[in-house]
Amino acid sequence: MDHWGPLDGPFAISEYFAPSGHMGDGETPGHIVVDVANDNCANRPPGARGDCYRFTYTPGSLLWAGVYWQSPANNWGTRPGRSIEPIFKSVKFYAATDNDGLSVQFITGGIQNPTFPFADQFRDGIFEKVSFEWKPFVIDISFETTYDAVIGAFAWVSSYPTGTDPAAAPPTVLYLDDIVWE
Repeated sequence: MDHWGPLDGPFAISEYFAPSGHMGDGETPGHIVVDVANDNCANRPPGARGDCYRFTYTPGSLLWAGVYWQSPANNWGTRPGRSIEPIFKSVKFYAATDNDGLSVQFITGGIQNPTFPFADQFRDGIFEKVSFEWKPFVIDISFETTYDAVIGAFAWVSSYPTGTDPAAAPPTVLYLDDIVWE
């Protein structure tokens, strides 16, 4: 696989995209702590590729947060994204949590800001409950016809119920592993 040309075979997103796009409460330092937890990620799924991540989200006043894996890092549309051949059918990954039953939205694509010149030309996602045990998930992108300049290859978003007192709410911990475009 060409490290600089268009991606044209299965790849782990951690090879080409950075988990740099903090959103919601995550835009304020300290609300999301990201650990690349390869050495401390107990019981990784069999054959896991790429990095294993542990995100600790402490709620703030917005009561929601998330993180985009972006190319290049911290790109919200000021620069073009990564060229990817339109041969991929899915984004597969594993997720687990310390907060059983955590509801999480998982997204691929979707970075768009009308004030910036570049944007993702697609957005797909799923909304799922995550449990203590690693569970595989799939985002279907088989019907997409173009993703030639991908800025946001993957993202997660989670929220606390309206009315939650952020000062009293426990942090949310989300583990993600084997995030792969196939």
